[in-house]
Amino acid sequence: MIRQSFVRRTLHDARVASVFAHARPAYAAGVRAAIATVSPLLLSHVLPDGGASWMSLAGLNGALIDRGGPYRTRAATMSALAVASAVAVLIGTLIAGHVALSVAVTFVVGMICGLARAWTDVGPGFGVTIFVSYAIALAIPAATTSSALARAGYILVGGMWALLLAIILWPLRPYRPVRLRVAECYRAIARYMEAAQAELTRRSSYDPSALTSHVIAVREAIESARTALAVSRRGRSGESARGERLLVLHEVADQIFAHVIALLEESDATLNPTSSVAARESLGSTVGEMAAMTRALATAIISETDVPRVSITWSGASLRPMSASLALIVDRITDYAITATELTASLNSGDRASAVGENIEVSEPPPEPVLFSLAAVMRPSSVVLHHALRVAIVASSAVLIAGLLHLNHGYWVTLTAVVILQPFAATTRQKALQRVIGTMLGGAGAAAASALFHSTFAVLVLVAIFTMLCVALLPLNYGAFAVFGTPAFVLLAEASVGDWHLAGLRIVNTLIGGILALIAASVLWPNDERSRLPELAAAAIRANDELLRRATALVGNGGAGDVGALRDARRDIAFAAFNAEDSFQRLVSEHRGPPETLEPIMAFLVYTRRLAASSAALAVAASGDAPPSTETLRIFEQASHAVLTDLADAVIGDRPPAPFPALGKIVLPDASEIPPAHQRLTRIARQLKQIHDAVSRWISPTTHTTVPTREWMVVAP
Repeated sequence: MIRQSFVRRTLHDARVASVFAHARPAYAAGVRAAIATVSPLLLSHVLPDGGASWMSLAGLNGALIDRGGPYRTRAATMSALAVASAVAVLIGTLIAGHVALSVAVTFVVGMICGLARAWTDVGPGFGVTIFVSYAIALAIPAATTSSALARAGYILVGGMWALLLAIILWPLRPYRPVRLRVAECYRAIARYMEAAQAELTRRSSYDPSALTSHVIAVREAIESARTALAVSRRGRSGESARGERLLVLHEVADQIFAHVIALLEESDATLNPTSSVAARESLGSTVGEMAAMTRALATAIISETDVPRVSITWSGASLRPMSASLALIVDRITDYAITATELTASLNSGDRASAVGENIEVSEPPPEPVLFSLAAVMRPSSVVLHHALRVAIVASSAVLIAGLLHLNHGYWVTLTAVVILQPFAATTRQKALQRVIGTMLGGAGAAAASALFHSTFAVLVLVAIFTMLCVALLPLNYGAFAVFGTPAFVLLAEASVGDWHLAGLRIVNTLIGGILALIAASVLWPNDERSRLPELAAAAIRANDELLRRATALVGNGGAGDVGALRDARRDIAFAAFNAEDSFQRLVSEHRGPPETLEPIMAFLVYTRRLAASSAALAVAASGDAPPSTETLRIFEQASHAVLTDLADAVIGDRPPAPFPALGKIVLPDASEIPPAHQRLTRIARQLKQIHDAVSRWISPTTHTTVPTREWMVVAP
């Protein structure tokens, strides 16, 4: 029985490891990485102490860490990588040759690099890249302290060269396909609105069937964007800030589309053939303005440079005299449009979105340090902490083994073990298969290249080709990266290029490192027998429920209460969110179905964090506002609790959630009397609906269709 289970698990891991992601090779990124890597080698005859090789290593690392996004954010990330790598190289060089000291320091460095995984945008790659530089420096002692300082300087220069190439000389646009798909959603909605305007202003009766082709086009655009969002995530270790904004813009487009359908259905019932021509023309004019705004949003989403903020010139006020229901739907579309304009305005800069006028807030409040503090991941059950300890133990053990056995090029053991290690044992096994098999194939290629080519020029050309291919194929499959990365690394890092035994050493040391990683994944906090994503997602939902309960209690007390308890609740959400993100990343690595089925989980994770921020903002702002009545808050809190509890149970039970509460279920404070409380509670209500929709699509992807957000609230009399 155990043998059969082992065979099934091994075959499953082999199948997953061999799957290529539904993504295009990143050829432009590969060519740019080749330039960043090879161009410093042209200075090898000028720079002493192997300076060209260290610059080349930093250039390659900088090219690998650049995943797109706002220029300022990318520049800060690449600068931080260069500085941290320089410090790591300096430390590794100074302690090289001292086995006991090296083991102790490696444990600390490995722990820090493992904890860097908590940095959701680039953390996993950031920590591993720094450790790679440290491990290489640890294996190659320097004659003097000045040589060690020179190495650190070369790393800085190489990192800055990669930054210059990525930000100024050749900026790539990895999110371009996603931008185009999301923008097409807004364009298709604009075409739908324009066709609806023409129907509404006709003198004869309104014919909804004439818009069927436009409805189909919008749905196809939304599904295409959903696939593009999922594919872009599969090539990344986590969601980036720009990816999150595009995901929210996609969700907003889905809601706007649903509300436009509701608007037209309501108009069909309200504006019958006997209605005045002026009423139909007034609604048609409003729909036309909405279409123009939506087209402007599509243009702004595509633009890679800052464009003027899209203005909203319409609201439901002009329709209120003829139909309160039509005005209400238009006002809801206005709120979603404001969200889209704010996110679009900050899409390129990465700045935090801000609220506009008296409309509902669309910005996430500035995060408090406690939300994603070190305490949030330093808990006994934290996946991030377990992974950091696993990396530290394995890395220090590899250094000890290589030092005691005097392994030739023993740092390859350390590098392999750290690179292969993942938070979950299943992904570690799969990456080990990819790494070992890829290294064996790549090692054979390196041996052949060493035997056939001996000139410096030929070696540089081969390094450029192999580097370009390994970076270009990385989004598709890590095994392909290893196949071409191995000969590139062998030819780049070693002085004796013609010695084909280096390829054999690489294979042997890779096997040792892979075995260490597999043992660690099986013994140290093994966690892969079943997917933990549902239980971790449910934990995040329940933590949000607790935070919202405490926040509404603070609002009811006028802002007076135990603020420390609120911080504890935020830490609980951060802890659950980190674990859920890591679990989802495992799901991404194992996923073999259509990529668009991953998008609902991505949306769920994004809105879980945003709901936490909105709940905190509700409590933080309570001290300056006249609090709503206790009864109003009690009803709101009870309805929110019912929704969140059902969502947590639905995720755990793998069942569709109960229908969202109907319109008029909840009484909110009057917007004219208590505007801040009304705005914040309205925002929380809509985020609850977004989470509900995401869970519904997650559990029942083939049956769920977004319906208008008929929010469960009415204004208090």
